[in-house]
Amino acid sequence: MDYKKTAAAIVDLIGGAENLDAHTHCMTRLRLTIKDRSKIKEDELKKLPGVQGVTYKGGQYQIIIGPDVENLYNELAPLVPMADAKAVVNENLDEKKENIFNRVLSFISGSVTPTLPVLIASGLISAILAVCANILKVNTEGSTYVLFNTLANAAYNYLPVMVAYAAARRLKTNEYLAAFIMLALTSPAVNNVAELTLFGIPLTQVKYQANIVPALLMVPVMALLDNTIKKSLPKSVVSIIRPLVLAGIMFPATLLVLGPIGTVIGRLLANLCVWLTSFGWISMAILSALHPLLVMVGMHTVITPLIVNEISTVGSSLLFSKALAANLAIAGAALAVGVKAKTEENKSAGISTGVTALLSVTEPALYGVLIRLKKPLVTAIIASAITGIFIGAFDIRAYATASCSFLTLPIFLGGPMSNFYLAVAAAVIATVLGFVITWFVGFDEE
Repeated sequence: MDYKKTAAAIVDLIGGAENLDAHTHCMTRLRLTIKDRSKIKEDELKKLPGVQGVTYKGGQYQIIIGPDVENLYNELAPLVPMADAKAVVNENLDEKKENIFNRVLSFISGSVTPTLPVLIASGLISAILAVCANILKVNTEGSTYVLFNTLANAAYNYLPVMVAYAAARRLKTNEYLAAFIMLALTSPAVNNVAELTLFGIPLTQVKYQANIVPALLMVPVMALLDNTIKKSLPKSVVSIIRPLVLAGIMFPATLLVLGPIGTVIGRLLANLCVWLTSFGWISMAILSALHPLLVMVGMHTVITPLIVNEISTVGSSLLFSKALAANLAIAGAALAVGVKAKTEENKSAGISTGVTALLSVTEPALYGVLIRLKKPLVTAIIASAITGIFIGAFDIRAYATASCSFLTLPIFLGGPMSNFYLAVAAAVIATVLGFVITWFVGFDEE
């Protein structure tokens, strides 16, 4: 894609710069607020190089691009100087929320999603270390191994600090104070220490490290308190008194109330994951089949906090393994389209997005090929469900988070080596089934 040409064409096809009221983007989509939708030339827009599809959700006209969206957005923004540039959206949930449930989901997802690069880095470092220890027989007590293992573990140990920072930024309270409070809670003097008292009151023993729920409870309360302070105190003293009051109240409030509540909720969420996967192959067949549909509507990010909590609480995740089945089934279906298609456009789209899905990102294959041709989406769902049966039957677990692909299979190292070998087998099964079923079912290129 030529970003400059595509950006200019998009502006022209949405009715010109004067028809655009505001613009932003998320991980895969341009998100545009349009004044008059009747001026959009949608059919021509869909044919632009790099455009995988369009949709209208949450009051926004969303143009699906894939992982290149930021590069395209950077070329589009200067072309529409009169439109309002909104903050980047960190998740695929619609910004326009209609009820408290959606607002809570948006807050949780928006607080956890910014930490995913850290978790992915940690997961891949852990995977490499697992390969070194289990296959290459590297000395796990050597200083190099220990140092990198410390780096990998820091992601989960101090994840609540990063979540508190992101949550505070989202709620427009002081992110550094939120991180400061969580740093104290995750310190060796507080974390999981028994028989502590505060003002003579016995404290519940709470494991704050790797526990994101206390942070998600603490920051909204802190934001409410912060707003009250800013409205009540004179401006001349607010910059001095505000940090003291926030830290002096929220630290003991979390120790006494929010931390213990967060621990209970965290355990319940971990138990929910266990329950969701407790029906073995039936559970995983359903969850794997649903994964492409969740990605379609941008709701897969809602499950991410559950998976992060499951890994930090239990040490592994069966729920996350559904993504292995679905991602590689999507890749196989896209590759089948690329090999079997008669038009040059579909051949190119199928091969390029299929290879991308095999190695990292599935959105281009999903939006640019499967949804557009319809039948390959159905065959990918069928292949996902069948692979989910295999994953559930053998209880294949992930020990870290990363976009499931052939490159990231080492995230399934961490338990018995048989788990890793079975994960490799599941990846192959999903890819082959996605390809074969799509090939025989076929698709209508018109």
